[in-house]
Amino acid sequence: MQKATKGQFGYFRYERMRRLLITIITVLFPAAVFVAGIIVYGTERNLLTVIALVLVIPFAMAFVSLVMVYTHSSIPEDEYKEIEEHAGTLTMAYELYVTHETASTMVDAFAICGNTVVGLVTEKKGDPKFTADYIKKVLRSNGIGSNVALMTDRKHFLERLDSMNEHSESLRDVKFKPDSRYPDYDLEQTIWIFLTQISL
Repeated sequence: MQKATKGQFGYFRYERMRRLLITIITVLFPAAVFVAGIIVYGTERNLLTVIALVLVIPFAMAFVSLVMVYTHSSIPEDEYKEIEEHAGTLTMAYELYVTHETASTMVDAFAICGNTVVGLVTEKKGDPKFTADYIKKVLRSNGIGSNVALMTDRKHFLERLDSMNEHSESLRDVKFKPDSRYPDYDLEQTIWIFLTQISL
């Protein structure tokens, strides 16, 4: 399976396999130590049992992580290809589950042009309006004033991408002081980073 990092198409599909493998490894390790203790000492009351119990903690953490990615799935390939046909010169991010304690929203795709951020939400769960406001606040707190909109209609989203490409020169004509944490990143790359940081 092709590797996909956060913000790329296929991320959740890849993460499901990766985290499943990690979970299997972390459960085999304490099980092996526990069985070895019984074989060596003839009873489960031994030091290796204590070590095995401690080793269950990484398994529990891996299992929770696995459950979190299994509650979401990658967007269909035909949807991805259709969006890519309209992406043009825009900076794109895919499959970001924007998390917040109040409301979390799965965003199929984000398009970034200058300080304008537009996302597509097809999942019925979540709160697009709240999430858009939350993204604005996060960007503002990091010194980036932005226009953020989350759309639920794919056709309108694709039309918006076409419009952004058509007006990309004026949309990118914004003043930007590079973030000291990411001095080599331009405005769109910096926004991309912040979007991935607030997502699963």
